[in-house]
Amino acid sequence: SENNKTSLLPIEFQKYFWDVNFDDLNMGKYPSFIAVRILNYGDLNGIKWLLSRTDRNFIRTLVENSRNLNTKTKNYWQIMLH
Repeated sequence: SENNKTSLLPIEFQKYFWDVNFDDLNMGKYPSFIAVRILNYGDLNGIKWLLSRTDRNFIRTLVENSRNLNTKTKNYWQIMLH
């Protein structure tokens, strides 16, 4: 479906998801998992892509609650979203 296409990840993000089937990933099904990977490993383009598909509250909640964000990433986003 068209909606599924828009929630698919850009192919250049494949390197962040080395341990899962990249073709199965989409923001509709796995928004938190995808967001955490991009926050931890993404470059500026990845972050921009993520922010264009989520909102600050989603990211803020993720940063507060995720056990999978590394400490440096968590600290950075707590400051950025304050």
